[in-house]
Amino acid sequence: MLDFVRKHATSWLVKVALFLIIIVFIFWGGYTYQSLKENQIAQVGDQFISIKDYNDTYNRLVENYRRQLGPAFNEEMMKRFNLKQQALDQMINRILILRASREMGIAVTEREIQQKVLEYSVFQADGKFDQKRYVGILRQNRLTPEMFEQQLADEIVWQKVEAFIKRRALVTEEEVLADFRFNQTRVQLAYVIIDPRDYESRVTVDDASLQAFYQEHREEYKDPEKRQVSYAVLPLDDFLSAVKVSEDEMRQYYEDRPDSFRYEEEVRARHILIEVKPDASEEDMAKARAEAEKVLAQARKGVDFAELAKKHSKDTNSAKKGGDLGFFTRQKMVREFADAAFALKPGEIGDVVRTEHGFHVIKVEEVRPERVESFEEAWGRIEESLKKEKARDLAFRKARDLSDLAYAQRDIKKAAQSMDLAGKIREESLGAKDALPGLEPPSPEIVRKIFAVPDKGTTEAMEFVRGFVVAQVLSVTPPEVLPLEKVKDRVEKELRARKARQAAEKDASEMLEEARKLHSLEQAAKTRKLELLRTESFSRSNPDKKLKLPPESTNAVFQLDSDRPFPEAPLDLRKRVFVCQLLEKTVPSEIPENERLSVAKRIQMQKQAMVWQAWMEEQRGRAKIEQFREL
Repeated sequence: MLDFVRKHATSWLVKVALFLIIIVFIFWGGYTYQSLKENQIAQVGDQFISIKDYNDTYNRLVENYRRQLGPAFNEEMMKRFNLKQQALDQMINRILILRASREMGIAVTEREIQQKVLEYSVFQADGKFDQKRYVGILRQNRLTPEMFEQQLADEIVWQKVEAFIKRRALVTEEEVLADFRFNQTRVQLAYVIIDPRDYESRVTVDDASLQAFYQEHREEYKDPEKRQVSYAVLPLDDFLSAVKVSEDEMRQYYEDRPDSFRYEEEVRARHILIEVKPDASEEDMAKARAEAEKVLAQARKGVDFAELAKKHSKDTNSAKKGGDLGFFTRQKMVREFADAAFALKPGEIGDVVRTEHGFHVIKVEEVRPERVESFEEAWGRIEESLKKEKARDLAFRKARDLSDLAYAQRDIKKAAQSMDLAGKIREESLGAKDALPGLEPPSPEIVRKIFAVPDKGTTEAMEFVRGFVVAQVLSVTPPEVLPLEKVKDRVEKELRARKARQAAEKDASEMLEEARKLHSLEQAAKTRKLELLRTESFSRSNPDKKLKLPPESTNAVFQLDSDRPFPEAPLDLRKRVFVCQLLEKTVPSEIPENERLSVAKRIQMQKQAMVWQAWMEEQRGRAKIEQFREL
């Protein structure tokens, strides 16, 4: 064919044919672009992010969190961490960083990639890199060496760019000293607490003030929007019976996920924590270590470790269980603690270990060595996972078809009937903060999506933990201000609390003014027969545990000095009012040498994070980023 074209390139027939081909490609190109776009989740400049690549990134992120957090990791945590957005941000950032690296002339060499590969112990046999093992493991993960090494190259470039940008974060001596003074300045206070609740019985609420308060705040007394919803819940369990799994599928599953069947070394240990802040004084640090050494000596003499933990440990959760931490991997503990625990044999008690939390005495009870679960051992788990995957696919397709048909017919009930799903249809009146009946556990995200569609609209197939939901909004009742008669008790309660607060603040202000004139809060409190309390000396880094000042009040307190021992106005103590006088203030004149480095390091890390974040925001601001679908 190509030979024919070359020989007859000047022929009118060929020219017409080529013209038609070009026209077809133009229109086909438009079609394929649209089709391509339908399979993408976002676009950064001229680069697309496919749904498949996004799902792979998201699944890896979820798996990483699951390995780190274990059983504690659940759907609610996934939402709180916003993992879906995290995954997309990672991919967007990767594109932006690689683009910036080219502008900055930052590249990676073959030698650097090779060195990175050699660092992976999983590719080694008898302590040496094994090419066959390398290729085999990559194949199991559906990767070629070229694909894997490209990922490594991108990772190295990312690290280089990040290191280059973070070099802009410089820390001066003035910043170190200012930070130390900010956190270690100590104050001692005399104070009086006035509780507004004591005034509620004294204030009066008449009909006129009630009406006025209601009119002023009537928008706060709305009956929220309600939606009448018809919906179907399709649990995954309903589809399990239709699923079959072959041995070949199970073996392929096992081979494709080697990390899922590899268990890291674990230890079960007990510990006793003698708590001390990382920025504590040298004296406090020495006291804490001495206490830890004393407890260690008792443990090594044969005193029951569990009883020592209950008596001395400041880790309240484990202390109740005799210091028992259960089984854990290296990654689940801070490095210093993990290194010490994994160096011990069962029954051994190690030397005192310092971490960011304080000093630890550790006893190892049991060790589980690293192992790989065999295919036969994992048979049941693999079968269950595959069945759930297939059941999910069936449930999704069913839910998707129901959504499409309900949208086309504008009637989810008719659509469900034609699909033999009439028994699944439920109808409810739903508020934005209500739980949708039939969902276990409840899913606020599903309700949010229902409230996002217009009146008479149909949702897409919405996934929750145990299946899928499709809903149609039948009607919408907009928010409406409730009449005073329906909310009178609530309005009266809130007005009474408001007036009580105002009365308490008035008395507190008068007492504060009198204390200023007398130069003594103690005398002002005596005239009112109020109890005067005193704090111990405390700092921002080691606050008063009884007082528990909120941030704004804390800032106000630390602004006081000998020339201005009283605040400008009474301070907030959450639901109470707080009046105080500064008794003593100690500002460090210099920073001890043993703390200078840790403070400087902490400041630098904070500044580096800020510099990096600002740079990433700048890159995002420069780039054209388009997201095609909701996460």
